[in-house]
Amino acid sequence: MRIGNRLTNPGELRTPVTLERPVVTQDSGGFEHRTSYTTISTVLVKWTNAHGAEALQAQAVQARKAATVLLRYRADVDEACVVKKGDDRYEITSLDNIQERGEYIELKVQLMVQAG
Repeated sequence: MRIGNRLTNPGELRTPVTLERPVVTQDSGGFEHRTSYTTISTVLVKWTNAHGAEALQAQAVQARKAATVLLRYRADVDEACVVKKGDDRYEITSLDNIQERGEYIELKVQLMVQAG
């Protein structure tokens, strides 16, 4: 597939990650709290850590371990989801259905702050 001016090789989707959705509960005061996560699916993605100019931009907005994730299109993935790679969870800061074709999604992610 051609994305912009680049040819994309589906064989580059080789990093396993788990897509999860947070489970939110409401306390007696009406405040919402993320209590756990439910697994949507385990998928193969192209994982690219931020480097060069992209890393400098990430530092400017105080992103933590920023990365770009390319995966095949899934209608059930949105900005509320998280990406789990190994033991780390990453929040989605932006989501792009590339060229609105419903073939690939590019996610910009950053390491989540652990409550604690």
